[in-house]
Amino acid sequence: MAHATAGPAVRHLATIGERLAPEVALGALRPAERHLLDAMEAAGATVTLPAADPDHAGGYRFGQLKAGKVCILRPGETGGPELRIVAGIDWPAGAPEGLDTECARLAAHEAAEIETCRRWLVDKGGEHAANLVDRLRFLFRHVGPIRLYIGDSCYTNLGREGNLVGKSVGPESDRCRMKVLSETPLGQWSAEDACFVVCMSALISSGTPSRTEEFSGTQLTPTRLAAFLDGRILAYDGKAPDAAESASPIGRLFELADLARELRARKLESGAVVYRTVQSMTINKKEHFFANPVTGADVPEKFLETLSGFVPSAPETIRGGALDVDWQPLLDGDPRPSQPGFGSRFEEVLHQLVGAAAAGTGSDVSMSRGPRDTLRLSTLLAEGSVEPGHWKTSEYYCCVVPAEGFRRRLTDAGAAAEVPQVVRAIAARMRWNGWHFMPHAAAVTDDESLAERDWFFAPSMPDMTEWTSHHHQGHVANGVRHAIRVPFGITLAGAHRPGVHDLRLMRSEGDVYTLRELRAAIAMGEILRGLYQERALRLEKRAETAVVDDFTNAWYQHRYGTQTPEGTQAPEGTQATTAKENGV
Repeated sequence: MAHATAGPAVRHLATIGERLAPEVALGALRPAERHLLDAMEAAGATVTLPAADPDHAGGYRFGQLKAGKVCILRPGETGGPELRIVAGIDWPAGAPEGLDTECARLAAHEAAEIETCRRWLVDKGGEHAANLVDRLRFLFRHVGPIRLYIGDSCYTNLGREGNLVGKSVGPESDRCRMKVLSETPLGQWSAEDACFVVCMSALISSGTPSRTEEFSGTQLTPTRLAAFLDGRILAYDGKAPDAAESASPIGRLFELADLARELRARKLESGAVVYRTVQSMTINKKEHFFANPVTGADVPEKFLETLSGFVPSAPETIRGGALDVDWQPLLDGDPRPSQPGFGSRFEEVLHQLVGAAAAGTGSDVSMSRGPRDTLRLSTLLAEGSVEPGHWKTSEYYCCVVPAEGFRRRLTDAGAAAEVPQVVRAIAARMRWNGWHFMPHAAAVTDDESLAERDWFFAPSMPDMTEWTSHHHQGHVANGVRHAIRVPFGITLAGAHRPGVHDLRLMRSEGDVYTLRELRAAIAMGEILRGLYQERALRLEKRAETAVVDDFTNAWYQHRYGTQTPEGTQAPEGTQATTAKENGV
């Protein structure tokens, strides 16, 4: 890397070899750092390895924090113990005139902006601050992983260095920053902590709790937040009010957040389809809207071919644009499966359709999950029972279908025995997701018996994830590199139950998914949702119990436990075990 151009070197490091979108990767830079990067590129600055030029120890340098954030340092800046210096920066004609002065001005402006949040919060009073903290303490217990920055301060629920409630930090831990703030007088808060509480509160107010993830990997400051909210309002077909109409710059953040939330609800009510893109290495998630609605035209022909075997009239209707399928003839027909290896016709149909979703999108594995006993769940919900919130993971199933090509690759590599292990592990993780979302889906999150229960808000938006094998532990273990998730709820006991079912697709290698494939997944997910919904209504109306008994560890071992074709008996004595099979 000696004497390489500095600007591209920093961008390459920040984007992890072009795997991250530049606006996210560079969004972690502070204003002075961004100015330094612009100056480096304008001047054609080059780099030199620190070991080859020890005199650069106190000069301009750049490096990377353990968490991945790139830092660009001026002379005299150290960057802290977590920073690994990558290279020094050489200026061909010396550092540009006024560079340090401008960087110092930007740093002072940044500090003043962050301090403005603290002053605004002090004016609002300790009770207002305490209410914001209480809300954040609750929300952080039930949302996904985040890591974001305010200046040099990092706020995250990831890893051993986490300071927000998460797997390694409990809600009452002294490491939990929100717990500490709840016990600290407002006058003793740092400006960074005040900025985090204010900006995160406004951000979450602008939409769903998942907004926490939209700044992950980047700086959360008033200027960046205001620009984000302006952009969301525009995306929701609105217009942001003039800044001069607001009482204060910080108060305007909450005004923009309220407007964004209202406009977002209206846009969704109009039928707009929302989705998210996920950059797993920064856990950053961006919300988008399709310009055109998802219709039957998005359904792959391979899926329609399989569907036609169960509902002959469906393909013509779907090719015409509709996503509605008349499932009643199928559901009212013979409940026995047409081929061995399945406990019922429904389980057979579900397995075949889920497999067709993989074939139609070039996926390695496809899956769909749900509760094993839909009627029991519906009955308990109608009674207002909190019991579903206490169900174990064994109360859920996940239909996982590995594509033929995926199985062949493992077999050719001499790892055929890993097929059932991978499938069982995926199914176990997805059953756990059903358990994780149920308190929210059942609307029992406020019950005292669930106060210490680990649950997440049920997902509501389809998303498309890339390079997830670089972050998610389960995805790392099972080689899930790129993924699509289409969550959907159904009506049970007269109310919508979000996130009860989903359709997921994954690739262990190859290209990232495209928007065309995401649209296909959403369309196929809507068809599956219709099947789940019609079956649930039928069971409710007739008070029929139809438990899904397939898709257990033993079932997967039996189906995929040998190198012979699907459905062949596994070798005698084979035992299947998967973590969390017996519940949580």
